[in-house]
Amino acid sequence: MAIIGYGALETDISWMCGGTLVSDEWVLTAAHCGKSREKGPAKWVRLGELNLEDSDDDAQPQDFTISEMILHPDYKLPARYHDIALFKLSTKVVFSGYIRPACLQAEEHFKDTTGIAIGYGRMDYANDAQSKHLLKVTLNFVTNTDCVKYYKNDIGGRQIPEGIRDEQLCSGVLEGGKDTCQGDSGGPLQVVLEEPYCMYSVVGVTSFGKFCGFKNSPAIYTRVSSYIQWIESIVWK
Repeated sequence: MAIIGYGALETDISWMCGGTLVSDEWVLTAAHCGKSREKGPAKWVRLGELNLEDSDDDAQPQDFTISEMILHPDYKLPARYHDIALFKLSTKVVFSGYIRPACLQAEEHFKDTTGIAIGYGRMDYANDAQSKHLLKVTLNFVTNTDCVKYYKNDIGGRQIPEGIRDEQLCSGVLEGGKDTCQGDSGGPLQVVLEEPYCMYSVVGVTSFGKFCGFKNSPAIYTRVSSYIQWIESIVWK
């Protein structure tokens, strides 16, 4: 898990997005995480952190500056299509027990019915404070056909003028109470791999939602498998 920070000074960093380490120098995140309205372009990445306030755990986080940001060329605000980006780190990563590159889902279809999202985002829609602890939540996958029902009033609007597309995933808990929220953007949505067991594959990048944890309000994620060729063309060149 990567945390993306904003602010000119190392002593005044705001951690406002998440990401996924995919090689020894590239982090996968959301394109809209490239810039903060208040603090400008993303500048910092922290890897291997568990608690932003407590250094008494055995995690050994590493901080980096961002040397290059590549947003997907078809990402055009205010629409949220192609909401995916790669940030290059200033130096190569030293891998550890807490810092390893993630596996990415290459196949469009998978049989999992639930995924696990992680991040440091808000725990409540009405509360501006983000979590200081790395949290995870299990969410149900919702088919795009069903997801359209929950976004019917948004289709044709600024964010999804063409509806929910194949390059997007929908996931949440329709009964409410569990969700990603502000501050989780760019972070991974993962499934557990059967072989080897207990390893994860990233299927989505947290993009946007309607409300955090409200009933019948699943969130939208960028589908990683739709962008594997684009990712590899940058990371492995």
